[in-house]
Amino acid sequence: MKSQDTKIIFPHKLILIGLAIFFADASHSTVIPIFPGFAQTIGASLTMLGSYGSVSALAMLILSLPLGRLSDKFGRKRLMIPGLILFIAVPLSYLLASNPLHLYPIRILLGLGMGLVFSNGFLLMTELSSLELRNLAQGVYMTSMGIGFTLGPLIGGYTAKLFGSNVSFIISAGFGLCSFLILLFVDEGKQTHNRDKPMKTITLSTILKDRQILAAGMANYLNSLMFNALTLFFPVYGVDVGFDESQIGAGFMTRGLASTVVRLPTGALSKRIKALYLMVLGLTLSALTIFSVSLSSGLILVSVLLGLQGIGYGVYLTSGNVFVASNSDEDYRGTAMAIYSIFGNLSGIINPIILGFIAEGFGSDGALKFSSIITLVAVAIVLFLAKRDSNY
Repeated sequence: MKSQDTKIIFPHKLILIGLAIFFADASHSTVIPIFPGFAQTIGASLTMLGSYGSVSALAMLILSLPLGRLSDKFGRKRLMIPGLILFIAVPLSYLLASNPLHLYPIRILLGLGMGLVFSNGFLLMTELSSLELRNLAQGVYMTSMGIGFTLGPLIGGYTAKLFGSNVSFIISAGFGLCSFLILLFVDEGKQTHNRDKPMKTITLSTILKDRQILAAGMANYLNSLMFNALTLFFPVYGVDVGFDESQIGAGFMTRGLASTVVRLPTGALSKRIKALYLMVLGLTLSALTIFSVSLSSGLILVSVLLGLQGIGYGVYLTSGNVFVASNSDEDYRGTAMAIYSIFGNLSGIINPIILGFIAEGFGSDGALKFSSIITLVAVAIVLFLAKRDSNY
């Protein structure tokens, strides 16, 4: 009887976490198709668009490791709560912005919120699941993110077209509030609290000696490069070839649907195929399709290509998170996830600025091509590192 009670309580926690993360990613992604246009209306240049991503990533690069250690010490939920408060405050702050310089502190806070919410949410889902259900739980989490990221851009694009961007910002804040309220009902218990344990010191030299971490980190760097190119400059490219906000949002929706569909199968597949190899597959598919998007102007073709890119992104995102969570000590998973994120944050600092300059000189399609070509060249290094360490 006790075992049956445990089975009833456990899925309830998973459902709540899944719902919370769905609303969190819907909150974040609602703004994606309209932010570039909004920023430009208050005076931002293409170079500034790239720099907004850079300042956000710089904040997270500095804070990732300390926040990861705090997560190990005080628990995942305690770190997620302030992050979700930021998800409420950030979109409302756009309503007050009247100068492109105002957007810098807002985007820094958004990056901090994302760093607090998504990695800790994945670890919370992982640690509240039994070993038998862990892969399923991880797949459910990534699928919940995918559904949120699918619906968010569609809602943001259509509401901006019909009612203006301010309504989209308010809806984004509302999604953040829903996530915050749902998470309050999740009982984290004592599974991630290690307040009395000394914190393990992890140095840069330790990271560089671990080929698995290095390969995964480089993969995350490349994924961040392409994600920034797509989210920052596909909306601009879409306008250049004649799409409106709703069509751009629909393109992101197609991408999100495809990404969502493959996440559960990828989680199951990671038991049979090395997660690093799945990362390489996902990155390669993403690069090829983003390059193809930059050569296309038809709405149907672009939507199909974005769907294929979504498949690549979903394969990478799921296998990357599973890999890190599966190859780190339970007491220090927050720190390990933070180290993994640092590579993506470093990419987020450097590459949006580079992409902005490229877009200024060669157009938004040039920024998309650049991210694809760099990834296709560098992914060979990731594959080489993966083969040198075949444990997982």
